[in-house]
Amino acid sequence: MWSRFLLLLCSFVLGQAGLPGYEPGHTYHYTYQTRLRLNEPDTDKPDVGFQLAAGVDVTVVWGSGEDQLVRIQLKDAQLSHIGERKAVVFEKVSTAELQAHPVMFHWKAGQVEAVYAAEKDTTEAINLKKGVVSLFQVQTAAGERQETDVSGPCMALYDVSKSRVMKTRDCLLTTGFTNYNKIVGVDVKSASSVVYELSGDQPIIQSAIAEENHVTRVNLREELGTTIFSGQQLQLEKQEAGGTTVQGASVEEAVTAAAGGEKFLKVSLATEEIIQECKEDCESPAEVIARFRDDLSTEALAHLESSNAFLEVLKRLRHAGKETILNILTADENGDIVPQLIDIATATQTDSAMEALLEFLDFSVEEDTDLPDRFLFILGFATHPTDKTLSMLLEKLSGEIGSEKIYEAMTLTLGALVHTYCLDPQQCEQPIVEEVKTAFLDGLESAEFEDSQLMFLRALGNGRLPDTIPVLLTHAEGAQSNAVSMAALKALGRFDSTLLDSNGVRKSMSRIFHQNRKTYENTVRTAAASLLLMVNPSPWDVRNVLLSLSTQEPKEVSTFIRARIQDLLDTNHPSSVVIQEVLRDVTAANYYTLAQNGLSAAYSNIMADTLNAVATYGLFIEFAKSALMRRSNMDVFLHGQDSSIQILQVALEAEGLEAMMGEEAEDEEASASGGMGLILMDVQVRPFKLFAGQAELMAAAWSYSGVRMSAVTGIVLMQDHFQIHHLQSGVVVESTFQGGVSVELGGSVDISLWNRASVTLVSNNGALVVKGSATVDSPLVKVGVDLSAEAEATIDFTTSVDFSDMPFTMCLQMEQKPFQYKRNISLYEKVPGKDAKFRLKRERTRTIPEKSFPLFTGQNNAQCRAMFSED
Repeated sequence: MWSRFLLLLCSFVLGQAGLPGYEPGHTYHYTYQTRLRLNEPDTDKPDVGFQLAAGVDVTVVWGSGEDQLVRIQLKDAQLSHIGERKAVVFEKVSTAELQAHPVMFHWKAGQVEAVYAAEKDTTEAINLKKGVVSLFQVQTAAGERQETDVSGPCMALYDVSKSRVMKTRDCLLTTGFTNYNKIVGVDVKSASSVVYELSGDQPIIQSAIAEENHVTRVNLREELGTTIFSGQQLQLEKQEAGGTTVQGASVEEAVTAAAGGEKFLKVSLATEEIIQECKEDCESPAEVIARFRDDLSTEALAHLESSNAFLEVLKRLRHAGKETILNILTADENGDIVPQLIDIATATQTDSAMEALLEFLDFSVEEDTDLPDRFLFILGFATHPTDKTLSMLLEKLSGEIGSEKIYEAMTLTLGALVHTYCLDPQQCEQPIVEEVKTAFLDGLESAEFEDSQLMFLRALGNGRLPDTIPVLLTHAEGAQSNAVSMAALKALGRFDSTLLDSNGVRKSMSRIFHQNRKTYENTVRTAAASLLLMVNPSPWDVRNVLLSLSTQEPKEVSTFIRARIQDLLDTNHPSSVVIQEVLRDVTAANYYTLAQNGLSAAYSNIMADTLNAVATYGLFIEFAKSALMRRSNMDVFLHGQDSSIQILQVALEAEGLEAMMGEEAEDEEASASGGMGLILMDVQVRPFKLFAGQAELMAAAWSYSGVRMSAVTGIVLMQDHFQIHHLQSGVVVESTFQGGVSVELGGSVDISLWNRASVTLVSNNGALVVKGSATVDSPLVKVGVDLSAEAEATIDFTTSVDFSDMPFTMCLQMEQKPFQYKRNISLYEKVPGKDAKFRLKRERTRTIPEKSFPLFTGQNNAQCRAMFSED
């Protein structure tokens, strides 16, 4: 900070040293060349792009003190290919419009104050001329200064050595949006510099060489990306007197006099976007949907066809108005694909789409809520929600909602949107965040029933606002209901561990586990102990937990905690350092505390490891003393260099089943019940109730045995990145990256009362397609690079149980089926309205073999062998 201040101070003291050598009435003849190259990163394969060469006549037509009006005229402009490649795409392309009108700029002490462009000139021609003008914005005093050039606001650092000046630019080079969550986003690295050679005591530019480079990569897989290289070269050929000059009392009068009767408009030096109307292969959104209708069917979900169709239709709907989207949603021919169209319209994240959806969907109905539920499910995964989206949804929440199920889904979605919105710290200061938080806290405080409390606690878990942690701690420790305590603990577990690293959190978790103030159900205690061990515990915290293991009842509690401790050690969790320190003390780590023989288990391992990310999975199972499963969690996380995301959690809970087996229940008041919680892409969705009471359990066993059912279906926008690069040359490049995931999570339960055995299958099916591009789309040329990567995979989790004898025998298996990963690159050049084209294609395919993932290697393997060994 101080170094920047001193540089600015030095610049102020030295003054704004411009280029006083340019004289009115003189014309300076330069040769100019600019080139653009597009490709994928880290390749020696040929680029695509173009090169523009021209003569540039620079004339100072008016001067008054430090103020000068300079006219620039391009001549002999010629468009050609880059490199040595022979092609005819750009042959005989007319560049007349680039030379038809001059451009003028107000120059003061080396600073371009304003640009004056002919009203009849085209946007593209003006942009390219601004690229030339920008090279004349230079200082001869070293230091750092704020400038505005073709790329917008820039911080320019000048390094001066005799006649050589080097300017390094740090600019707001792009407009657009990107993922707030970096692990599923993209990374953009940019560099830009200009090297000047000056001549004479009264310096003028002898030469200027500018280079800039923008490399965009998908964080999950850095091989997917684009690179944009732009270069400029300006070289003085000669100067001569006799140029035209004009008279005027001000710059504006001088412009009028120099215009020769033509109208010139004052414009910013920053380039403008080129708005291109579709003229070739144009399709309306309705026509695109008709082309992809089969691929958007329910049967195509979790397949590559649906993900591809999702991204193609998304492009069209992003530019569609409210009425167009409403007509698509209500069209009779689209009736069977409306759920998938809701997915796409929701993913556009435009105000028009949001308004259309809220008008189309009826949230006041008590039944037939599938479409509103689908909308809220997809909306929770928004990559860059706006304050308007939050406001519109909050307004709906306070309106008429006919179904409790929809009310809960809306609350959870609003929490997820607030969390994503707050990933940008500046946005988190906006009033809408406080409004949503207040709505949740007021709802929690006024809730009369347990279900309402659970709903708002889950919403706070999705929101993960740091100042709600004290509220969650209060409910975790002081709730009258074990279910409320557990929901609060789960919400706390969603926070980044650094936010929970406080004595207050640790003391609260310790009191719950050790039951210092009241009695808690065992799964609540183990959840508190797990959280305590993961938030930078003190040696005293770990020691007390270990010492308690020898006296825990039932033994499944101590077995699970012992397994959690071992899992933290095996995965090198940050807490493992403290744990290892305590384990050296035999008074805390001995046979009585560590030799636990229950069935409960905890296990984590690596699912996939690449250069850019690591996917891990964890399975945590707690049993009741009757050997019936009480709770199980299957977690999948994706870890990048700087961030992580919970890709999936499937949580199963059951209670009150002991009586059915003739055993004494842990909670005598609990009736037989079971449910499933689901977190997908870091968003907790509305939980599913599997059964309530023995009658529903038996009915489900008879009705659904062997029948596959889908729990979650939909198409989610995982990556969404859009940037417009305003290059120093005046060329405007559009860069996009989008990733669509088509998912279907389902399963089946096959129960045989005759064989006293059951097989439960949870199947996770998904198809991911990522598409990216970097394109120049202008009336003069079309140049671009398109890339895509796709994969379709299935992971099955199977639980086989033999309950013919006590204790039960159980075998857990997790398997990944073989799949292919395909990557395609396409580079092209063409001229609008002409048949000549150039295209390069590169394709790569890799087969990923099937894989079986280890689970609790010792105990689980033994039980699997016992169940499936041949007699």
